[in-house]
Amino acid sequence: MASSAMPPGGLEGPAGPQIVSAALMLREDGQLLLVQHPPSDPDFAGLWSLPAQPLADDEVAEGAIEALLRERLHVQPGTVEFNDTIYFSGDAGGRFIVNVFSCDGWHGEPRFADEHFQDAAWLLPGAQDSLALIPELAQWLQEALAGVDGGGDGAPFDPETLVASLAIARRELFAAFDATAEATRELPSSPGGWSPVDVIAHVAAVEAYYAAESRRMLEQPGHTWLRFNERQWEDDHRTRPPESEGSALLQLNEVRARTSAWVATLDADQLAAYGNHAERGVVTVGERLDKIARHDREHAGQLASFEAASSRSESPGDGGAHAAADR
Repeated sequence: MASSAMPPGGLEGPAGPQIVSAALMLREDGQLLLVQHPPSDPDFAGLWSLPAQPLADDEVAEGAIEALLRERLHVQPGTVEFNDTIYFSGDAGGRFIVNVFSCDGWHGEPRFADEHFQDAAWLLPGAQDSLALIPELAQWLQEALAGVDGGGDGAPFDPETLVASLAIARRELFAAFDATAEATRELPSSPGGWSPVDVIAHVAAVEAYYAAESRRMLEQPGHTWLRFNERQWEDDHRTRPPESEGSALLQLNEVRARTSAWVATLDADQLAAYGNHAERGVVTVGERLDKIARHDREHAGQLASFEAASSRSESPGDGGAHAAADR
């Protein structure tokens, strides 16, 4: 998404796509605020979108959305909650990570300057198709406005559902591990590859890290999530004496006990708390904790591939080609 505050040409800088905060503003009568980009915008000239503000250097997403509301729309912010992330591609080649925030209870009537937007309009959900919208936004709005209260990836996370999801995924991981041949669990699947026990040790390390980073998101407003360094973990892991099956499983269970106990104490607002991510834009505590369950399932699939290859008396390929990178 672009505006006069974008870099010249609206193109991404050396660090990658431009990160933008956008406001999803619905009045009490259900109408949605949309704005039109000025002709000078090289990426989205004349197209309509949500009001948006690019992040300045070292600015956090919530700072940009507050600046948008106060300085570009001239309203007093009310409740602001992260909704979803959309990815835009502009006509001039710019790429944008657009973090959408649901804005409620603002005070004042939105006003704008010509330098920021060419036009603005309130429309009822469904009527936005009458305007020339940025294509990616048009598709997103169709789904987001199907239920006004149901943006993002679905219902908000709650601790009970999250703990249950973690437990189900862990059972899948254990089932895949138990299906591997007991005599080969501590043996690499291929030269330089991982053993099933290595997978268990890795899963424990990732969960501990994700839980710690999630805590930092709650304790440090505006925290930027640091990606788990899988290669660093692997290099360190190989310098240590080989870990036994019993030791790896004990560590995995201890980490899970701490994670589950902590998640059970969180409320919906804490799970909806958000931070920044260099590649994904805005991420929430609930989404990051749910990633632990998804990570378990990814490595359950890896263990299943070990067993399938073993049963065929073939190598499963490069055992170091792990599941999707942990982020």
